[in-house]
Amino acid sequence: MSCRDVVGYCEDDGIDTIADVVARLELIRDTAVAESPLGERDGIACFTRLYHVITANVMTTVDRSGFADGDFLTRLDVEFAKRYFAAVRAYDRDPRSAPRAWQVLFDNRHDAGVGPVHFAAAGVNAHVNYDLAFALLETWKDFPPNDARLADYRMINDIFATEMDLLREYFGSLLSRGADDAWYDRAANWAGETAVTITRDWAWDAAREVYRSPDGERARERKRCDERLDATARWVGTLLVRAPFLPV
Repeated sequence: MSCRDVVGYCEDDGIDTIADVVARLELIRDTAVAESPLGERDGIACFTRLYHVITANVMTTVDRSGFADGDFLTRLDVEFAKRYFAAVRAYDRDPRSAPRAWQVLFDNRHDAGVGPVHFAAAGVNAHVNYDLAFALLETWKDFPPNDARLADYRMINDIFATEMDLLREYFGSLLSRGADDAWYDRAANWAGETAVTITRDWAWDAAREVYRSPDGERARERKRCDERLDATARWVGTLLVRAPFLPV
């Protein structure tokens, strides 16, 4: 399936701030909804809706300060978004050239048999489990890792976890049905928060391994990391998309 309907909004030009990212994601979401036979249930639309909300909340949080280095978070957010945009462009040129983690979502975006919550979860999986480590590496070129920046990075976890909970309710996932204080809803919230924390910590650790590699070994270590993360994210994404009964 082509990404032609949204690829025009996936260029990097003019993406310098979190506000730029929010505006671009809004265009991608609205275009996917308008052009896809599935409308709001389109795979790209489902993921981009969640991504747009999370990024808008990150922008508000960064603007309110409370962080040791807001410039670091802004740069990371921009580099992170560029990875998604690049994946869409690559897939449109040649589906096989896109990261395998993203191919799962793009290949199946028009499959009416896949639930919206699973599309969104598959996109989050590709973006966090695959893209985040490399967005960190790009950001660290100008904002090297330190304890203060790691603390800022971890403060964003709460936004991710909250929006993933709201996503389950918005799309009517299995574990969100019923009372908000039901044991299964609380369990799902805890599982989501734990997954967000673990996967984002893994991304930081994976990037740090590459960052600390000797100069002569860094390119090879980055390639090994790329292959490992891409393969893992593809496997998880396939499970999410092809097993739509999972209580995400």
